[in-house]
Amino acid sequence: MPTIAFNFLGTLFSFDRVIDQLEATFPEDLPSQKQARIFYYAWLWAGIRDYFGTSHAGRYNSLLSILRATLTRARLVQDMEAPTNEEIDQIMAAFDDLLPMATALECFELLRENNWDIWILTNGSYSSTETLLKKHGLDTFVGDNILSCDDLKISKPHPKVYSEFMRSAVHKTKRIENFYLIAAHAWDLAGAKNVSVRTVYLTTEEKVYSADAYDVGFFD
Repeated sequence: MPTIAFNFLGTLFSFDRVIDQLEATFPEDLPSQKQARIFYYAWLWAGIRDYFGTSHAGRYNSLLSILRATLTRARLVQDMEAPTNEEIDQIMAAFDDLLPMATALECFELLRENNWDIWILTNGSYSSTETLLKKHGLDTFVGDNILSCDDLKISKPHPKVYSEFMRSAVHKTKRIENFYLIAAHAWDLAGAKNVSVRTVYLTTEEKVYSADAYDVGFFD
């Protein structure tokens, strides 16, 4: 049967706990869930840019280390005070307490009933991903089918990440099947499509797929 991979952070697991912690830690600057969410994604998306930049410049740093390093900048550019070390620790600790999306278990059960092989393809670490899967009873669906960019020392959407996913799956199953990736980030799917992985886009984060940015190349 086919093999399907899920992006982990922001697709299979929600960032809501981090957003809640931002609201609780900075109530004067972020007095509502909406304001905390807007701030979070401004911080996250700028941090992802730096994550890609450090990776492709040749000195890979983990996504969470980048987010820790850029939280101060994210607040200063919005005319907020720099966070204390204690406040940064409080925010970063929330990444260890992420919750799965509401339909994650149902989705995994349906895939297993139909004999699909399930993988996790993540910008997070192997250990933190495994811990969260176990905490919420999802590890039995995945086993050790976890591929972390931290282990490869290169970020998505570099084609090496998706090629290594396919190579690892074929090595384990001794089968060459169709490969799928589910993600809430168009840039992630773009990298997968470039190595012939079939893709499923979720609108939970970016809301709309920017086709003109990803489906039209320079020579089109």
